[in-house]
Amino acid sequence: MDAMRLVDADILSYALFRKHDAHPYCWPLLQNAIHGRISVAIATVSMLEAYHALVEDYMVERDEAFRKLDALARSRRIKFLPMTIDIARKAIEVAKIHEVRSFDANLVASAETNGISVIMSNDKHVARLCRERGLILENPIPEEVTKKMRL
Repeated sequence: MDAMRLVDADILSYALFRKHDAHPYCWPLLQNAIHGRISVAIATVSMLEAYHALVEDYMVERDEAFRKLDALARSRRIKFLPMTIDIARKAIEVAKIHEVRSFDANLVASAETNGISVIMSNDKHVARLCRERGLILENPIPEEVTKKMRL
């Protein structure tokens, strides 16, 4: 099996929101993870971020967002990374050093603490953090789709 990848909340929310332009690129990734074709981890805090994005940004009904994320959380093939005090301390340090949001720093701290070197994200701040900390960024969304999303 290939390297473990840590999936960011943006990729999760795009995968779970069918109307999003990035859905066709992110949904197959999630399906492959659920079926064990690729190794994926998700930080538990990213689940909360994805719920927030689905409900507040994409206006998904709370019940529907809950059902989707609850079903995902039941997957036995996805590794869910708990928030620990060590990860929180490392995330705060990363946020301070690199001057980024604590959620982005938490993603990197979760990866580093758990020995994961690949992060899947479409976030430019996460991309910068990956470059600065020697992590590998994978973005499943084609550049032309990403550009269209930013308009």
